[in-house]
Amino acid sequence: MAPSYLRGKQTARQFKVLQLLEDSRFGMTTRELRDEVVQELGLKSLHEKTIRRDVQHWRNLGYPIQQLETSNPERPKIWKLDRSNLKVPKLPIGVVELLAFSAARELLYPLAGTPFWDGIQRMWERMRDSTSPDVLEHLDRQRAGLIVRGPMPKNYARQEGMLSSLNRAVFEHRVAAVRYKASDQPRARRRRLQPHAVCLFLNSIYVLAADADEEDGPVKTYKLDRMTSVELLDQRFTPRKDFDPEAFFDNSIGIFRSSKPKNFRIRVDAQRADIAIEQLLHPRQQVKIQEDGAVVIEIEGAYEEEVLPIVLGLGRHAEVLVPKSSRVKLAEIARQLVRTYK
Repeated sequence: MAPSYLRGKQTARQFKVLQLLEDSRFGMTTRELRDEVVQELGLKSLHEKTIRRDVQHWRNLGYPIQQLETSNPERPKIWKLDRSNLKVPKLPIGVVELLAFSAARELLYPLAGTPFWDGIQRMWERMRDSTSPDVLEHLDRQRAGLIVRGPMPKNYARQEGMLSSLNRAVFEHRVAAVRYKASDQPRARRRRLQPHAVCLFLNSIYVLAADADEEDGPVKTYKLDRMTSVELLDQRFTPRKDFDPEAFFDNSIGIFRSSKPKNFRIRVDAQRADIAIEQLLHPRQQVKIQEDGAVVIEIEGAYEEEVLPIVLGLGRHAEVLVPKSSRVKLAEIARQLVRTYK
């Protein structure tokens, strides 16, 4: 088994060990933990020493996991989570909280197959289990009137190991070697990245990372879908002091970010004015209504790669007034379309 695969599965395996101990009322032996982890994660083999290290990992983090001796010769020592010392408050849960969590849970379907989704599912099950049948019946009636729609949800189960490695790289400030295929490149190539954060946008997961081979290079977005492997290296990096996850997307309408934002003035006729305002949602945009019902949308600092597809989608109803470079680019696209549909 490749080292990158083993490292990618480490976080998922550790969370599985903790989950098994949380679910066990009577504790588990090291061998029982190993057998359950092997079965549930589909591993070919796993040494008991690895399980003991995983348990110690959680103990070092403050989880009250005790090793107890028993009178059963087949189970002489067991690991048991001392629930009395788990400082988790028992909160009353009402219909409003359940309804809100139910809707939010559906928005996070892209995390299916990852440790994050496992935690969401377990929280959902515990919330329902601690609620009376009458409240659940009322919830189901209320929930029927709330529909959550969005892009087709993805399942990142196959990338669980890579996502676990990337999250570990973020929290441990580890350099990650990634096989990545950019959208404008014919094949994947190896990159050494310094992951700073993981971002969920619409139905896709992205990593915000700097290129370790570019000194003082910008933090960029890398899509998890385009990664074929992730390997944590024995190299550390110092996180950028000027990196702010919220400010990172200041000039973005969506997830895109480059080093050259531009100022835009776009005129949209009255027939498509409302749609344009809904689609061009920029943090720093101003809408000026014209006498004929048209609007002029002024955007300070946006990326051409995000704005032009929206303008093209509005067809003849929209015109970019500024900048000139974007007008030239749109004119060339129009000429190509004419040739295509001649």
